[in-house]
Parts: sequence; structure tokens; C-alpha cells
Amino acid sequence: MTDHSRTLMPHVVVLVSAFALAGCNMSGFMLGQRAQSAPVPGPGAISTAPVPPANAAPTTQELARVEQVLDAADQVSVTVPTIRGMGYAVVSAQPGNNLNHRRLNAIRVARMEAMRNLTEQVHGVRIDASTTIAEAVLQNDTLRSTVVGMMRGARTVHIQPRGSDTYEVMLEIDRDMIDQMLRVARRGA
Repeated sequence: MTDHSRTLMPHVVVLVSAFALAGCNMSGFMLGQRAQSAPVPGPGAISTAPVPPANAAPTTQELARVEQVLDAADQVSVTVPTIRGMGYAVVSAQPGNNLNHRRLNAIRVARMEAMRNLTEQVHGVRIDASTTIAEAVLQNDTLRSTVVGMMRGARTVHIQPRGSDTYEVMLEIDRDMIDQMLRVARRGA
């Protein structure tokens, strides 16, 4: 249980209890019955005991049931994996005065490609395509992709040489940072 859920737990218990009791009292009112009459059990009914008066405090048993529901909800955890982006660059294709300079450039290019891959996953890719056919023969086929988005908080998982002339960079970003970036992007749109 996180610190945030621990601080909210007492408030949630009070709210759920209040709604449960209000619903019980209102069910008798809505059916034209007095609050002290026995409710009509229906699907999912928890108790067939008489409905307590409106000013009655919740019983220990009712509070225990509410806590059971809340504890079960806390145990259900959705684990959203981090998103990873990979980038590759060839050392010999990079500009530079010496091998070390070309290696640094390759690492930088691979890192930027990994950033682009992360951005594609978070913000999506715009694809523009056109195909020209004349006399049942393909004349021109063009495909263009555009990625626009802000990337923040990406962590470098590793930078590794692959073979003798290639570098691989892996970056990752967690779900909290993705949510924050998307909120910022929606405000700007």
C-alpha cells in the first residue's frame, strides 16, 4: 500500500460508509416505505436485516464489510510496464576526424533514434502516403512519417557496441512520466 493510499483510506472508508447508509435509507424512502421497515432483498443484497434509522451510526460489521471491499481493491494492482526505445547507428558512416569522434557521433545518433522510437510510442506517428499508377503500372510510391512530441525523463538503460561497427542505445520511460507528458501535450493542443 502506498503512502498516498494510506492517507486517503480513512476518507474513502467514511465516504463509502456514508453512501452505503444513505443508499439504504433512501431505498425505503423511494419505495414509499418508512425507514424502519425491512428492505426488499434483491440481486447482490448484502443483508436482509432491517434498515437502521437515518441518524444511526454504522455498525462494526458494516464497517468491516466496507474495509474488506477497499482492501480487495488495494490488492488489485495494475502494473504498467515501462516503455523502451532502441536506437542503432553505424560508426563508419559518421563524420569525424578520428575513430573515437565517429564513435561518439554514432552513440549520439543511436540515442536520438531511441528517443524518436519512444516518442512514436507515446505520441503516435503521422503517416503520409501517395501512390501514382498510370496505365496499370506503378509510377511513384511515396511514404513519409512524421513524429512530433515532447520526450522527458527518459533513462538510459544501456549503450553497447553491436559487432565491430555499430552501437545500440536503449532508453526507457516509466508510466508516471508518460502521463505527465500527455497532460502537458493536451494543454498545449
